Amino acid sequence: MKQASVVGIVGVCVLAAAGCGGGSTDPASPTTEPAQVQQATSGADMVGDASEPVNQIVATAIDDLQSYWAQEFPALYGSDYAPVSGGFYAVVPSSGELPPCASSPDDIAGNAFYCPGEDVVAWDSEGLLPDLRERFGDFVIPVVMAHEWGHAIQARAKFEGMTVTSEIQADCFAGAWAAHAVDDASNFDPSPAELDSALAGFLFLRDEPGSAADDPSAHGSGFDRVSAFQDGFDGGPEKCKPYVDGSPQVLELPFSSAADASRGGDAPLEQIIEGVPKDLEDYWAALYPELSGQPWTPLKPFVAFDPANAPDCGGSSVADYSLFYCVPDDYVGFDAVDAMPQFYQQGGDFAVAALIATQYGLAGLSHLGIDADDQDASLQGDCMAGGWTASVLLQNRPTSGYTLSPGDLDEAIGALLLFRGSGDEDRQGSGFIRVEAFRHGVLDGAEACI
Repeated sequence: MKQASVVGIVGVCVLAAAGCGGGSTDPASPTTEPAQVQQATSGADMVGDASEPVNQIVATAIDDLQSYWAQEFPALYGSDYAPVSGGFYAVVPSSGELPPCASSPDDIAGNAFYCPGEDVVAWDSEGLLPDLRERFGDFVIPVVMAHEWGHAIQARAKFEGMTVTSEIQADCFAGAWAAHAVDDASNFDPSPAELDSALAGFLFLRDEPGSAADDPSAHGSGFDRVSAFQDGFDGGPEKCKPYVDGSPQVLELPFSSAADASRGGDAPLEQIIEGVPKDLEDYWAALYPELSGQPWTPLKPFVAFDPANAPDCGGSSVADYSLFYCVPDDYVGFDAVDAMPQFYQQGGDFAVAALIATQYGLAGLSHLGIDADDQDASLQGDCMAGGWTASVLLQNRPTSGYTLSPGDLDEAIGALLLFRGSGDEDRQGSGFIRVEAFRHGVLDGAEACI
């Protein structure tokens, strides 16, 4: 972000008098052990080395997707589903062999695609899928295949629209299938952590920050793609069918200046740590009277500390915590020596800003008389952070000097997905539902969080 611009991810903790579990500064790691999948029953007509581990997962996904859409397509579109039948191509780009619809190895290297003219699905089994599996775990592979199947469904439904609309609708269809994998009899049974890691893969596959939504090659920002995936996950394919150009609206943002673009939209960490708490105070001074009818009482000055010289909260040391709201002493504190520089380096400036905003959200709830130390309140705090982000995006406070830069929304959801303390999932919720809460605040405003 930048100031006149602003604003991740963490092991965070609400500290009540009795304290709570320690917060780690390590990002959550994707599961890379072999997925708990059943062998595909019908098998896929695969061109390529079907014995490769990633291709075995793909084959199982193909079997499951064909079965899923055979049930869902008739209810959605009123006609029978025609299985994808042109072939499935596991491509090794360095071999020089090409699938249909590709004219050079560059067309498939680092890529996966559905070709409607030939009704085929092809993927880079040498680079893309092994890399995604290493970064984000096994379940990201069937999610990628589910996205490509979304395009196959569009071909059968004769969908028309901009490229970005087509892409986010395919993401929505992928989310609908993922909910089936989680909830129903399926060849896959992903854990919440595996789902978080797969969803983080959408950030890796996003458009370059600063891309225009009407670019013919646009796929959507990470925020757009995750939003569409969660639409389908929560609402099923029925939620995805009405997608048309402009609805849902995509939120890809341009850089505001050449200087902003040259630094990738990131402000210095020191500027974030100094300025974001002040902007959050400004935000809550405007919001709190609307929620309570009472004036906002400012928090005590935020505490950026060195773990070697950590402050107290209600008489207890906070040396083991990265970021927290201290209930009895009414302040937000964070490790400015180890944790925040790590979050900034790995997540970007808005990762840091959004994480701080979640703790101010908990402080606001506490001021409203809501117990801030349970999962429901933690999710409300994430939602409130989304409400503050919306205020920055809309620039509806003349007293704020911040604006969002391209990629900031993606940095925020990446933080919520990938950075948490050990044992925090039970108290804070999975990254998936934290992102849902944050999105709710961005799209619907802080009043919707209460």
